[in-house]
Amino acid sequence: MFQKLSLQLKILILVTIVTVLMTSIIVWFDTHTLRKTVEETYVGQLDGMKTAINGRYEESHNIVDVQQIFDYIQYKNPNVLQLTLYGKDAVLASTDRDRIGTPSPPELLDIIKFDETLVKHIRNEKDGIPKDRLTAPLKEDGVTIGAIELLINTSDSAALITNRTQIIIIVALAASLLLLFVLSFIIRQLLIRPLLKIREAANSFKNGLDYKEIKLNASYEITEVASAFNNMVSDLDGRYNELELAMKTIKQTQKQLVESEKMVALGNLVAGVSHEINTPIGIGVTAVSYMDEKNRAFQALFLENKMKKSDLDDYLKIIGETTGMIQTNLQRASELIKSFKQVAVDRSAQTKRKFKIKSYIQEVLISLQPNIKKTKHQVIVQGEEDIQLYNDPGAISQVVTNLIMNSIIHAYSNTAEGIIKIELNRHLNELTIRYSDDGKGMSPEVMEQIFNPFFTTNRSGGGTGLGMHIVYNLVTQSLAGTIRCESKVGFGTRFIIQIPINEG
Repeated sequence: MFQKLSLQLKILILVTIVTVLMTSIIVWFDTHTLRKTVEETYVGQLDGMKTAINGRYEESHNIVDVQQIFDYIQYKNPNVLQLTLYGKDAVLASTDRDRIGTPSPPELLDIIKFDETLVKHIRNEKDGIPKDRLTAPLKEDGVTIGAIELLINTSDSAALITNRTQIIIIVALAASLLLLFVLSFIIRQLLIRPLLKIREAANSFKNGLDYKEIKLNASYEITEVASAFNNMVSDLDGRYNELELAMKTIKQTQKQLVESEKMVALGNLVAGVSHEINTPIGIGVTAVSYMDEKNRAFQALFLENKMKKSDLDDYLKIIGETTGMIQTNLQRASELIKSFKQVAVDRSAQTKRKFKIKSYIQEVLISLQPNIKKTKHQVIVQGEEDIQLYNDPGAISQVVTNLIMNSIIHAYSNTAEGIIKIELNRHLNELTIRYSDDGKGMSPEVMEQIFNPFFTTNRSGGGTGLGMHIVYNLVTQSLAGTIRCESKVGFGTRFIIQIPINEG
């Protein structure tokens, strides 16, 4: 609650608290001093009475004289309620005649024998009159022979103290109110108004209005703040332009790196497919050459009329075997070329079309065989055959490729034999792709940053940190879906991709 108050109000509240505390201390100290003064006055009066009574008693040893003095004192001073002379055993004299002869309080003389005057304040009695009871020793030849007790009405002194306290409080309140008023005016003029001007200028600049330089006639500190704010604003446009240019450069560089990463992946695909096609075509060329050689030899036998039935049988057998070999290898090369062509076109065209997701992923896996064959891993695709999408197949190809290559590079050691699963499930109008490997998994710190651009754990091995960032962008932007990662060290990694099924 206090934090929400204005600065001016906070200062005034604190000053008020300090003023109240100081006023309370002053009032208490003055009241305490005044009470001590009044008490000392009563003690002085009692000492005077004690001296007079003591002198008279030492001269005459006559209690009647003491009684007359008591009566005279009470007559002259109406505040004296009672005077009593205690002997060792009984009351010797008193303005209250009924008390004469009654026993003295036990051990009274022992209590006051050290020449101390005992003072007791009596309050809250039935008559409502405040009183003080003062008791002093009566001595003869230095020996305590009795005690004089004065019971006095302190109403006048109590009223005096009360009036004095009220006057002090009223004066203190008036001074405090005046102080707060003056302080409030000073704070507003020297602190609040300059700060409000700075805030007004900041809001004006924030809302895009023309900035007017702040000019203040305030304290040195506030003027320094205003000057620093003016310098900051004057330099802000230049810094903003520099920052905007830097952001454009960063975005352009990032885009170039992403495109470069895609082209590198496509180049690796071309190199792998080229190497893979080279084998069946080479076998086909060798088989054709062998068949051509056998055909010339058979033709020579035929022209020379040396051909036998066994030669014809051998020739037909060789032709059949060679043709079958050529057909098998050319078919294999054709499938690789068809798969590569479709994947390459999809990646470069970035157009939507209708396709069966499972068969298309299997085509992508065919194009990845050169990379998968170098390892001992198995890639298993599970799901319904007839799930169709109307979306960007190139994005699917890039996502699957990057996930598999990420697992091959990061999830397994060189000698590991892993199983990579791609599960396809359709629920209503949504496709869920669960990609998982049984590799070494990731720590929570790595998993939190896996989709961040330029984050990689294989920097020394040439990793750019863009592979999984590209996957995230393709899923969330090109495919309009979501992707999340689940992993634990030693228990593999799983990616859950959810994308809408558009019928087209």
